Amino acid sequence: MSGKRRRFRWLPRIGWGLVILGFVAFVWGLDRRARLEGDAENIIRMLFVPSVEQGTLVRRGDELARFVRQDSGLTIRSEVPTSYAAVIQALGSGQADVAWMPAFAYVIAHARYGTEAKLQVVRSVYRYGTLVTRSGARQPESLEQLAGRAVAFPTDLSDELQQKLLTVLNRDAPGWTRVPTASSIEAVRKLVESPTEVDAAVSSWVFSGPFDLVGDGRKLLQAERPGTLADTRIIFKTEEPAAERATAYYGCVYTRVDSGLSRLGDLNGKRYAFSDQTSTSGHIFPRLLLNQHDVSLGRVYFAGGHPNVVQAVWDGKADAGSAYYVPPGEREERNGTFVGDARTILLSRMKPEDRLGFLDEVRIIALTDPIPNDVCVVRQGFPEKTWQTFAASLQRFLVTDEGRGAFLDLVAGIEAIPTKDSVFDGIRQALAASGMSAAGLLEAEEEKLEQRRQRQEEAE
Repeated sequence: MSGKRRRFRWLPRIGWGLVILGFVAFVWGLDRRARLEGDAENIIRMLFVPSVEQGTLVRRGDELARFVRQDSGLTIRSEVPTSYAAVIQALGSGQADVAWMPAFAYVIAHARYGTEAKLQVVRSVYRYGTLVTRSGARQPESLEQLAGRAVAFPTDLSDELQQKLLTVLNRDAPGWTRVPTASSIEAVRKLVESPTEVDAAVSSWVFSGPFDLVGDGRKLLQAERPGTLADTRIIFKTEEPAAERATAYYGCVYTRVDSGLSRLGDLNGKRYAFSDQTSTSGHIFPRLLLNQHDVSLGRVYFAGGHPNVVQAVWDGKADAGSAYYVPPGEREERNGTFVGDARTILLSRMKPEDRLGFLDEVRIIALTDPIPNDVCVVRQGFPEKTWQTFAASLQRFLVTDEGRGAFLDLVAGIEAIPTKDSVFDGIRQALAASGMSAAGLLEAEEEKLEQRRQRQEEAE
């Protein structure tokens, strides 16, 4: 009997050992689960709407992802889906956390899935200042001849540009007087329509094609008042531009220079190419602009992209068309493409010596109301703490040379600033005024997306 006790004395020890091992395994499992959950929280699935060449978006998105991981420990998975509808679907289903998208796409994503706007893209615009006088004899031809004269001066110029112009006027035209106006176009309007009140006008100026009706107050007024360019002249332009921060862009209307179409009223009955049915700058805002001017178009079609619109107008397949417009800035200076609108995509594919000739053939005759720049959004329920970590790392990325270059390629921006939902009310109002349904436009895009998926599955 005593032998049996000795033989089984070790059994309780084994039992306690198993209990201890089980407890250790349980604690290890909890720790592993916590680490896995922590890792999941640290993975941000970030999407970019396809806007430029996809390879560029992928490469630059990966650069941002690497920086954020090294800087903050967050893991970024950067992807470029086939359309903005796919981006919205991914945000709604939780398959994406962060996305960079046009303002129109955000408005839809917010209404359908509660997507939240966090940052708005800021672009750089290089604006010069000019002094304009009336053409003809006995009109001022130099700064010195403006001494003691009245000058129409826009109040909406940036502080830097105002200072540049005030410096030269105070130095070279002592005794000049300032007549405030709301904008550059209004300053030029006062010059040509109120010759007894002012002798010159100040206008901002950006590079534009020689026949464009955008770029400065003279060209903008020419679109409303033919003959303005002939009646005025530029007598001074600042040597260096002022770099301005822009939070909006525009839609525009293109025609061929030799088409004889120079005003919106000329487009009645003409063939017209819009970019895409859901494009804010290539369809929604231009459509509203044309409706406001009672333009009844002829054959209308969607070209399937901004550069396709420009190509169609250039080739004569459409009499006119609409795509995006932004004033040129740092990116265009770096790329040598001169203008900032959709023509720059075609210009980038041309030999440098052919680019200016192209601008002699395709011009802009009108702009829409301003449209908010692209926005960075997060899905509903995305952890605020994770967002704050990502946002702080993004800002550190943007102050590096590599970061600035990548951001220019990704979203054509120089920085990203906090924003709120009310900034995009203008788009909601434009949709309502145009009679278009945001839900209907998205459903049409989703249907095209589903058809594309089916074709891919059949091909596989």
